Amino acid sequence: MLEGRRERVAIAALVAARIVYATNWLNIGAIFKLMEGTLNVGIIGLGAVTSSFYLGLGLAQVPAGLLAARAGPKRVVVSGILLYAAATLGVSASSQLVQIVVLRFLVGTGMALVFAPAVVLVARFFGGDRAGVGVGVFNSAYDLGGLLGLYVWIVIATAEGWQSSLLLSGTLAVATGLLVLGLVPGDVTNLGFRVKLPVLLGILKDSQLILLGLAALALTVGNVLLSSFMVYYLNTSLGVPLATAGLLASLVVVVPIATAIWGGRLYDGVRRPRLLILSSCGGMFAALLLAAVPNVAVAVAGTGLGGVVSGVGFTTAFAWARDLNREDKEYEGLAIAWVNGISLTGAFVPPAVFSLAEGIWGYSASWLAGAALCLAFTVPLFFLKEGIPTRAG
Repeated sequence: MLEGRRERVAIAALVAARIVYATNWLNIGAIFKLMEGTLNVGIIGLGAVTSSFYLGLGLAQVPAGLLAARAGPKRVVVSGILLYAAATLGVSASSQLVQIVVLRFLVGTGMALVFAPAVVLVARFFGGDRAGVGVGVFNSAYDLGGLLGLYVWIVIATAEGWQSSLLLSGTLAVATGLLVLGLVPGDVTNLGFRVKLPVLLGILKDSQLILLGLAALALTVGNVLLSSFMVYYLNTSLGVPLATAGLLASLVVVVPIATAIWGGRLYDGVRRPRLLILSSCGGMFAALLLAAVPNVAVAVAGTGLGGVVSGVGFTTAFAWARDLNREDKEYEGLAIAWVNGISLTGAFVPPAVFSLAEGIWGYSASWLAGAALCLAFTVPLFFLKEGIPTRAG
């Protein structure tokens, strides 16, 4: 574990990168209303762009874990940041929906390379029994960036145009990639590392990790729908001005700034992760039911509740995934990536279901469909074993 100033500087660089990462993750959904005029599409277009992003994000999770084990987590993080930054700059220059769908797939792929390796780095820098708090701090940085993406980027895009706003966020991503490159201590390349097929298959077939990934998908369903569609819903269906809609929708990411760190402390102290995630999934189900009520105050209450349980639930899931890895520490990033990959690959379905349901039955039915998906993916939690096993290495 690093100590002192170098440790703090490295964590600060990773947190800054996480903030800009989240901004680029969420700003498309917030400003899509402004993109409609250029692209000549409605909510179906937003569904396609969102689904392609999550497909890229999910499919690249396991390769990211393997690359981190072979080349070192820092190299993979920097490569991922620069890839998604380049794709974001490409979106800023695009005027066709198909182009943006493809480029957002690449944004998702790049972000997949960042997440699990960065969690490994942050957990190592915090170390020992403070790893859960470290993951909570890292997740809180995502939530701060989400506030920028869901509100500040609406203001910027309204004043300067949506393409200029994405040019800015892509440029900031490049800057954070260089920051991580310069300030995070270098990796030691593991030239002798070879993927041990039995170990790889052991992780991919681990029933606990698979069940945890499906449970995380229950949270992801709600988080994706609230963060990607609430701004559009409040503005187009309930008549809330766009900037105000962005500010209200940002509750889903503002609230977890506190609850993610709280979730990390609960994980480190209570050591009952299944109960924490089950409670979070129940809260997310309730949040989506509230969103289905065509009333601004109720929808906003649902958004805030979704933020509360996201912070606790995701922090617990990622910290638990790391601890469920029974193999060498080289594979802890792969265990996190596998759980995250299951939840994010599955997340490409809810945006498509939501946008199609809205076109046929309306928004209330869309939110109820999301609640049903959330409930269905909560069921695997009842088959997970409570507690944290002793890890090798």
